[in-house]
Amino acid sequence: MDDVNKLAKALKYGDIAAFDELYQKTYNVVYFSVLSILKDRSLAEDITQDTYMRLLKNISRYEENNFIGYLVTMAKNLAFNEYTSRKRTTYSDIDLDFLSHFSLQSHIEIDLEHRDIIENALKVLDETERNVVIMHTIGGLSHKEIATVTEKPLGTITWLYAKAVKKMKATLKEG
Repeated sequence: MDDVNKLAKALKYGDIAAFDELYQKTYNVVYFSVLSILKDRSLAEDITQDTYMRLLKNISRYEENNFIGYLVTMAKNLAFNEYTSRKRTTYSDIDLDFLSHFSLQSHIEIDLEHRDIIENALKVLDETERNVVIMHTIGGLSHKEIATVTEKPLGTITWLYAKAVKKMKATLKEG
């Protein structure tokens, strides 16, 4: 996370080359934060791109030490604005198609025979638990980084993650 903060400061002071690395390191957490709100892959991609465009436009105003928190907050605000303007109703079905084109380090691949298993395991989680699991497993964030991004105590994030894993294991044992 320190390297992301350093890249953000470099970008702020005119090092445009830092943007590419910053984008690469933060894209997953921004995208999945937006997706968890909008539940629409295409729209989430658009809002994620809008977030980075807004970041570039306003980078001179960045003064915090928690760049990921700053960026995710910006993304969530844009997502909530979009959600409100569309007055969409959320649905509880989990669409895992968005996971199918991701590889393990920065992405994740799910073969078709395991898709139903993963989908059923994630269905038992509430939105907060699902977000913590996604940020940790797909976004690659540590519990401490998730606590910073979500502005929740580290103990709460650790507890939520453990609770989510326990729920998913119980579901997998049943199935």
